[in-house]
Amino acid sequence: MPVTAEQLRSAMRRWASGVSIVTTRAEDGIRAITVSSFCSLSLQPPLVLICISRDALSHRLIETERRFAINVLKAGQRRLADLAAGRSGERGNRLVGVPHRKAVTGAPILPGCLAWLDCSLVASHPGGDHTIFVGRVEAAGQAEGRPLLYFGGDYRRLVGARPRPRRKPARNSAREPA
Repeated sequence: MPVTAEQLRSAMRRWASGVSIVTTRAEDGIRAITVSSFCSLSLQPPLVLICISRDALSHRLIETERRFAINVLKAGQRRLADLAAGRSGERGNRLVGVPHRKAVTGAPILPGCLAWLDCSLVASHPGGDHTIFVGRVEAAGQAEGRPLLYFGGDYRRLVGARPRPRRKPARNSAREPA
């Protein structure tokens, strides 16, 4: 017998994840939703996936607009996360008055984020009470900073760790035995 929804929710709260906001256009402005079910799917072609509840207001817009942006939040962007999560009521999901810009697809990209991905929808798959949306990354960007994290039902910060400079790939120096 499978676990209950509450048992699964409780166990998943032990998974620390970054906080991202998926944005898309609506007739009345920007629609947004916080998403923890987001990951890289493929480098060639560049694909990501997001999982959105079929009951979410953003679900229909992603299907019809066929484009969306993923905005990975910095540690100081908790208020923005709360707005997109609907903690300010349904009006918050609309991100009224929040500045944004466009890249390739026209999906709203939020300023000051740690990273952003501008995506066109290429596939969708049923996943229980969610839909798994696959997006092709048409443009991307990143900035310096620390991520906003979510763990145990609350926002967290990464303490003490600083991003390391990227190292050059090691050359294959394997030698044949003498």
